Amino acid sequence: METISIELPGVPSCLTKNGRRRSHWSVQQKATQQLLDDSIFLIRYALQEESPESVPWTTAKIHVHQKWSNIPLDWEGLASGAAPIVDAFTHVGIIEDDSPKYIRSYTMSEEKVQYQAQRAIIVTVSKMDPL
Repeated sequence: METISIELPGVPSCLTKNGRRRSHWSVQQKATQQLLDDSIFLIRYALQEESPESVPWTTAKIHVHQKWSNIPLDWEGLASGAAPIVDAFTHVGIIEDDSPKYIRSYTMSEEKVQYQAQRAIIVTVSKMDPL
């Protein structure tokens, strides 16, 4: 397995760029921990099928995809909200760290969906060959 992808129903509004300015730190802390725990669970579930070869990966690329129905998060808000999800990949041991030393590419994309029930954040981490 050289790619691991997880999908979550969205990011709590208190973890977005603007939401962090308006919400109390304790609310942000609880939401961050819950998002991290949910992401770790999904990653471990995905790893049950196949275990990744030679983890932690020395270099990787990350892609964050947002499916939105009303108003999309701007790129800064999406990156801020997806940070706990990316951190989950380090907690599980897929990547050593989310610094530029290990992450060679970090991209984001978006797509409009018709219904709120279809909203999601999909984070994909793919192994890259070291330079």
